[in-house]
Amino acid sequence: MPAFTIRELARADRRAVAFTFGRLSQQSRYQRYFHAKPELAPRELSGLLDVDHWHHEALIAFSPPPRAPIGIARYVRLDEFDMAEVAIEVVDGWQRQGVGTALMVALTERARAAGIRHFHMSMLRDNAGARALASHLGPATVLAAAGNVVELSYSVSAGSSVPAGSSGAGSSSPSPPSPAPTATG
Repeated sequence: MPAFTIRELARADRRAVAFTFGRLSQQSRYQRYFHAKPELAPRELSGLLDVDHWHHEALIAFSPPPRAPIGIARYVRLDEFDMAEVAIEVVDGWQRQGVGTALMVALTERARAAGIRHFHMSMLRDNAGARALASHLGPATVLAAAGNVVELSYSVSAGSSVPAGSSGAGSSSPSPPSPAPTATG
């Protein structure tokens, strides 16, 4: 697996966030945002950079030289102090190479240190990569399912962990539980 680096996202990373978004295919954008998203509005980009590394944490992964941004993982704390919503995006050319898993491991460690015990994730039911990545967190609790969107909760307490040597988002790990089948489109 090629070496890549992960560090905290900084306000100065505006171009890197825009670059990462620009390297997501239409399908990857749809899977991340749940609708067609041709661009990030300036206000959305500013919101993604408004990170305090406590209530809103974000990490960015860079490829080996020439060091291009290849993925971003973030959590945003919810109303309940020990819960946070999680989102991860990896540029198409780097999917299934362990970037998502490495970002999840680093994000989980930071979340634990910040007192977060549960990650909430919303994903499209047919997003196999997201399901495989989420399965590294362990058993899921289904919070809601409507149409093709499934909302799950995972424990990130000290007893659960993302295996350090686990494979990336394209692995054949079991997926989180699926609520009653619905049509996908």
